Amino acid sequence: MGISQTHAAVLLMIVVVGAVGVSSFTDPGSGGEAMTVEGTEDRQSVAAGGSEERRSVTAEGTTGGRSSASNVAFEVRTTLNNSDAAGATRSIELVVEDEDGFSFTVDERTVSLSAGETREVTLSAPADAMTAGRYDYALGDEAGTLATGTVTLEGPAFDTSKVRAEPVVRGAIGTVSVTVRNRGDFRGMRTLDLHLDRNRDGTYDASEIVATRAPLLRAGEDASATLSVRTDGLEPGTYAYRVEVGESVEEGTLTVLRPATFRLAGSTMTTDAVRGERFNGSVTLVNAGDVRGNATVHLDGPTEAFDWNRTTTLDGNASTTLEFAAGTGNLTRGNYSIALSTANDSATGTLRVRESHLAVDDLDGPRSADVDDDIRFAARVWNTGDAAANRTVEHRIDLDGDDDPETVVENRSVDLAPGERTTVEFTLAEDDRDRFDDRDLLGTHVYGVYSGDANATDVVVVRHYSSGSSSSTSSAANDEPEPVNDEPEIVSRDVITQEKYGLDYDEVSNETRSQIDEIHERQPFSDGLVVTEVLTREEIARQEFGLDVGRNDAFEFTSIEVETQQEIEAAFDAQFESDDGDRIESWDELATERYESDYAGLDADQRETVRSLYRGQFER
Repeated sequence: MGISQTHAAVLLMIVVVGAVGVSSFTDPGSGGEAMTVEGTEDRQSVAAGGSEERRSVTAEGTTGGRSSASNVAFEVRTTLNNSDAAGATRSIELVVEDEDGFSFTVDERTVSLSAGETREVTLSAPADAMTAGRYDYALGDEAGTLATGTVTLEGPAFDTSKVRAEPVVRGAIGTVSVTVRNRGDFRGMRTLDLHLDRNRDGTYDASEIVATRAPLLRAGEDASATLSVRTDGLEPGTYAYRVEVGESVEEGTLTVLRPATFRLAGSTMTTDAVRGERFNGSVTLVNAGDVRGNATVHLDGPTEAFDWNRTTTLDGNASTTLEFAAGTGNLTRGNYSIALSTANDSATGTLRVRESHLAVDDLDGPRSADVDDDIRFAARVWNTGDAAANRTVEHRIDLDGDDDPETVVENRSVDLAPGERTTVEFTLAEDDRDRFDDRDLLGTHVYGVYSGDANATDVVVVRHYSSGSSSSTSSAANDEPEPVNDEPEIVSRDVITQEKYGLDYDEVSNETRSQIDEIHERQPFSDGLVVTEVLTREEIARQEFGLDVGRNDAFEFTSIEVETQQEIEAAFDAQFESDDGDRIESWDELATERYESDYAGLDADQRETVRSLYRGQFER
């Protein structure tokens, strides 16, 4: 029996369990042994989606229910029993007939039972062979009908329930969720529309459909559908909505919230400060939105000390006050812009920084002095700034020969209003030997007065007048030629030693004497230099290269690294004429004279010879 093509729609599944009285039929191959139908039992099937609804069908001794299989319209179940002593085989088929009288076979089974065996058999009508309507069915074999019944199948029908919408922040995607149920007997698809009353006039029309879904559900199936709503074009507030599917309608309200929006409600800032004082401020931050959110407040100013950031979390419609500070020590006097900002608000202000500035001028002190006397100095200090100054002014002197006054002799406190001036005086006392002895003080020294903002410096030569140039010295130290006509004066070794160290020639170390000798031999000095301006190798090593070489130490020039020796030698030679025949030659010059090659082109033995020649230039 064929299946009509007009029954191909898959809509709903029904299970029918047949119940019939005992009947018998004979297996042609069993010699007449009987196979009986003992009967059927009712079973309630649960449709997809969890429905407990039961659909009754009528048959001779049968009752039925929905099938849970997705591709079955309904089922018929029966129990077969072979009570004979021999095995039996039968073919069973399920035949249905629609309301137009068209019948067709929807399922068949061949069943073999051994002697005494009982077995449950299920035959089903496929969903794609059925449509909505009333059907008669018959379960039988070649011997006749075993059971009959009637079933009515309904088309898909959708209902809605459990509609809900959570509040949504404006700009985010809102959602309306609804539960949709197919209460029909066949799988189907229906259009689900969401209407939103945007203009709040209490009516809905086709232009207000904001979302559409078309769920596909099996018979008895429930599903949750989510419909999206764009909120970026909506003002914060409450909007009515309606969900429709067929004749089923659910309504509710959607609340659109204001997003977290931060603004600066007020700020205070320091507007006038003396340099070094703290810059202070505060700002009130308000969340004008309905929901909790984060905001970062930035402080921008003239230095990195003003680069302040603070991130704060605030509930909707809440506020907080933030405080901030910065140092002004790195600012010079003037006006500076200060800015506070969030992502969508800002506030600005101006900070005026004032500062004192102590200028130092009119430095007054002796050009030379006796180490056994008090040595007095004075300077004028002037507040050229726009803030009062209460500062300490220092008198310093250079005692290590690097021409940078580092030793504080005395200090004075000054208190000056803007534009005010005063004179400060200092004394290097002759009896202050707890700090300074003759070895420290004798010689030429740079001194100065320092205010912290400015300084003024000069030079003083401290001598020991009791020995002086008339003291007993070697003839070599004092036997200097008299100047002829306009020739430059050639000073004695004692004069050089007094200017450099405040001592006579025979009072200094042998190493120091060798350097005095070389300076003495280089006279006359080039470019009109005076003796205090011509540096010994000792002074160059200390002042220009930072070597630990004290004044009048046993200075061993050859103990310095050779490369540094060359650099010191170059600095020393640069003070003199280069054509006097007394210039110390470098490695390359000696290598060229000896081997006609630069130093880099020599082998190891040749290099050692050149280094030996170089060291020999400094031997006495």
